[in-house]
Amino acid sequence: MERLIAGGCWLMLSITLWLLLWRQVFRVDAGAGTILSFSGLWTSMLFVLAPAVVFVPLARWSRIPVFDAEAIAGWATLGFTVTFLRPSDPPTLGQFLLFLLPLTISLSTVGTFLSYAAGFRIYRDDPRRYDVVRARRQGYLGAFFVVALLLLHGVGTLRPTSGMFLLVIVGLAEMFWLSRGSARTERVRAANR
Repeated sequence: MERLIAGGCWLMLSITLWLLLWRQVFRVDAGAGTILSFSGLWTSMLFVLAPAVVFVPLARWSRIPVFDAEAIAGWATLGFTVTFLRPSDPPTLGQFLLFLLPLTISLSTVGTFLSYAAGFRIYRDDPRRYDVVRARRQGYLGAFFVVALLLLHGVGTLRPTSGMFLLVIVGLAEMFWLSRGSARTERVRAANR
């Protein structure tokens, strides 16, 4: 019962912080002022607190190394970039990369956790159940896929065939790495016999 109450409090705090952050960014428009204003400082604090409340407990549960720091840095940088930086029209290469890097890291943290949780359920009596390298790799592959789709859409070249081609490339890359991992697992099992 105590875990249920703690989980409910964690969920309510997470939702509240993300709603406050959404209000600061979209309703109050904290990016219209300076970062040193009260609204800017409050929003900057929420950029760190909201992902910290979500990802620190998830990192403790999953035991993925530096997952919490990566998630907080990625989401806070993405929020700061979207809110406070005003790109030129069209954006320069530096401004474009300054947006793509935290976007990729933010998406990868979500993908990493989902991949780890799925692997935790799929690989019941298998050493791959706790494979954080596989989860992180799959999280980044998923993030690269989404960002590449957004890039193709941004330059006007996203078609069903190019999207499917990209999906095939990502799928083949993951199959290659999974086959290397299963061969390594078989060698370890054979050596232990």
